[in-house]
Amino acid sequence: MAISVLVVDDDDDIAMLLVSSLERAGISVARAGNGREGVERVRAHRPRVVLMDWMMPGTDGIQASQEIRQSVDIPQPHIIMLTARVHSSDQEVALRAGVDEVVAKPFRPREIVGHVRELLELAS
Repeated sequence: MAISVLVVDDDDDIAMLLVSSLERAGISVARAGNGREGVERVRAHRPRVVLMDWMMPGTDGIQASQEIRQSVDIPQPHIIMLTARVHSSDQEVALRAGVDEVVAKPFRPREIVGHVRELLELAS
């Protein structure tokens, strides 16, 4: 199944909130529970947008984003980091890792869905 958005988050509540919000908006979405699985799903499904949590056990969102950006064999998705780490130095780390945008937690699902919809329309 082709997906447009991949949600990568180890927190079931946040991930399911994003997945259900995106699905209600008619956007095809899948979920990965950690950074390693996220990288594998990006390679397999080639989503156009990745909503990536930063702090996850094992491969975190920064490491996963770097690995995605280093993969020249896949179309590069737009990566949005969803994180409670909001200091400017944290944002710089995320941007250097290849993240396109940083969104602070807590966030409003409706705003995320609207932004994702805009990104998908621009990519079409």
